[in-house]
Amino acid sequence: MARKLAPPAPQAIVVFGATGDLTRRKLLPALYHLYLEGLLPPRYAVVGYSRTEMSDDDFRRRAYQACMDFGRCRMERAEWDEFAAGLFYVQGDFTGAGAFGSLRAKLEEVDRERGTEGRRFYYCAVPPDTFDDVVRRLEEEDMTAEARLVIEKPFGSDLDSARELNAILSRGFDESRIFRIDHYLGKETVQNILVLRFANALFEPVWNRRFVHHVELTVAEDIGIEGRGRFYERTGAIRDMVQTHLFHVLTFLAMEPPVALEPEDLRNEIVKVLRSMQPVRREAVVLGQYEGYRDEPDVDPASAVATFAALRVEIENWRWAGVPFFLRTGKRLPRRVAQANVVFRRVPHHVFEATGAPEIPPNALALRIQPDEGVSLSITVQRPGFGIELDQAALDFEFGERFGGLELVDAYEHLLLEAMHGDRTLFIRQEAVERSWEVLQPLFHDIPSPIPYRQGTWGPAEADELIAPRRWMTT
Repeated sequence: MARKLAPPAPQAIVVFGATGDLTRRKLLPALYHLYLEGLLPPRYAVVGYSRTEMSDDDFRRRAYQACMDFGRCRMERAEWDEFAAGLFYVQGDFTGAGAFGSLRAKLEEVDRERGTEGRRFYYCAVPPDTFDDVVRRLEEEDMTAEARLVIEKPFGSDLDSARELNAILSRGFDESRIFRIDHYLGKETVQNILVLRFANALFEPVWNRRFVHHVELTVAEDIGIEGRGRFYERTGAIRDMVQTHLFHVLTFLAMEPPVALEPEDLRNEIVKVLRSMQPVRREAVVLGQYEGYRDEPDVDPASAVATFAALRVEIENWRWAGVPFFLRTGKRLPRRVAQANVVFRRVPHHVFEATGAPEIPPNALALRIQPDEGVSLSITVQRPGFGIELDQAALDFEFGERFGGLELVDAYEHLLLEAMHGDRTLFIRQEAVERSWEVLQPLFHDIPSPIPYRQGTWGPAEADELIAPRRWMTT
């Protein structure tokens, strides 16, 4: 996270799953924007690999359309043509000995023609059940030496499968060259949690059990499963969102100050938080399923998969003992929002009680991750006029307003750049993966049935009972 604003060393970037949705929506636009910013390697090649039959020019046209549809930057022909000259494509399978022979030949060719010096950067934009084949084929062709490998979540589906996946990856790659990506850690506003806490004397002294009453984190989506029935039937809300995005943001909210923002310093503090988390109990969880989910394509008509989850997490360490963390996520909720709320304790003595003023609401710090990224601190003020009448106001900061509409960098741009540099600060360590599964493991042995909820609501009413007498602040 050292903000390396210099291009990485020359290298060939191989995207497995080059015709997939992730590549089209995120990876190709991110790579093009890095090129425009002068942050791709000075000598690079992007080699797409997939089963679809296609020429280099076909792949370039496909990439152009992807950047037109999903990119956030200008599309001028001269600049595009320069970038596209480094795009190549190899058609092939992932199974069977020798399947990567043509890929190896293409990479040797681009080493000669593009000057990529034999450095390899592999991005697995493919389902996790393909990772074994990818590593096997790379080993067969002796293509793993000094290469880096990026994989997308989910990192297993439970503790045993996470360990099995790591054993597969470790056959060809040292842990120092494995990059487990969670794009939430690349978001500007998630990284800004660290700056807010550790660069401001105002917040860190009160960021503990003496002053914080509870913490709420909501990541809500207004869409459904969007045709991903097969995937969602295998994962559900806990595996898809809680074990990854929500737990990882929680660690930024709860960690101790690292000695420095060096990769292992920060990653050590993340693991310490996860080690302090108590196993999640059944009674601390509410699961839900939106009405109509079972009618979605590729979904079991009798499915018991949860599309909503609310849970209470306890962190038993010196800073947070006794402070509950409430996590909530779901699909088909009223709006798309990701927000953390740090709710402080009430003032110890209500000196305005004799005036007839109502009880003062607690102060709260809202960290808006998306959309309308920013920070808001609620405070109590006196309403203008005769007598004393208390009201709430907000000290508010919005990224867009403060920085003149400057567009936030996409998370994948941050993470691709750092991975190409070999900086693992914002990537997940295997120890953190395993501990997060350990926290959830008891739940999988005694998981509650999901409660139906209407689309466009905030999930089952039982989620409100879970947080009571508090209330969810993100609405």
